[in-house]
Amino acid sequence: MDTKFLLVTLMLFALSVTSPGCNRSNDVAGGSGLLEADEVIVSAEATGRVESIRFGEGSQVEEGDTLLIIDPSRLELELESALAGQRVAQAGLQTADLQLEKARESERFAGAERDRIASLVKSGTATQKRLDQLEHEYAMAELGQRTSRANISAIEAELTKIEADMNRIRRQIQDCYPVAPMKGTVTEKLVEKGELLAPGKPIAKISRLDTLWVKVYLPTADFAGIKVGDKATVDTEAGGKQYGGEVVWTSEEAEFTPKNVQTRKSRTNLVYAAKVRVANSDGHLKIGMPVFVTIEK
Repeated sequence: MDTKFLLVTLMLFALSVTSPGCNRSNDVAGGSGLLEADEVIVSAEATGRVESIRFGEGSQVEEGDTLLIIDPSRLELELESALAGQRVAQAGLQTADLQLEKARESERFAGAERDRIASLVKSGTATQKRLDQLEHEYAMAELGQRTSRANISAIEAELTKIEADMNRIRRQIQDCYPVAPMKGTVTEKLVEKGELLAPGKPIAKISRLDTLWVKVYLPTADFAGIKVGDKATVDTEAGGKQYGGEVVWTSEEAEFTPKNVQTRKSRTNLVYAAKVRVANSDGHLKIGMPVFVTIEK
């Protein structure tokens, strides 16, 4: 009887000791995952041969830095040709403006002379033939004005097209100097000097290594109460330093795990995803490194 009493006493003592830990476990959730980085693959937008490369694997780049130069000489020649065509069209426009001015003056003079002769015809001091001739000259002057206006419109349209062509060529020349779309580290160099590029050909992969992220999958019980902004602790599986993190995204719906196994048992394994971002201040964290994440609810 004393033995049973002692056993009950020990069990109650054990429960009293472990209960604070159990309450604490309800305030945290944990899961494993692999570190990943925000990455972008820069691709060529122009066709041509690589003249020079201004980066290497491991290079630090800033947003807007020129990564390489694609030979722009052919495009520069096209731009010079377009500029020459623009100058020719502008000279033609000046000539057309002078022709319009001449046609207006001819119309003005022919109209005044026609009106003067018409009054003389009424008084019998001028012939009808002379009046008819002036009517014809006046009509021709009007036609000359319309022709000049049409010519001006055609030249202006040509100038608009030339300007559009020049803007297109300038953009193509700009594409010969591809730039980094974001600050980061070049983790893959995908092109060599002298290589002939085509639009869409990958040039480099740039990764943000100063801040990494990990996605962990949690069962429903652990996921409950987790929200964006919650603090987290990231531990490498090798042990050592801990890194502070923050929940930046949580899934809106559950998913099955593993995804590629559709058995009756797996359909009951519902999990929710949470994305934790962690600052890689010392550069020790690497892409693909396995870590364990503890999230404080």
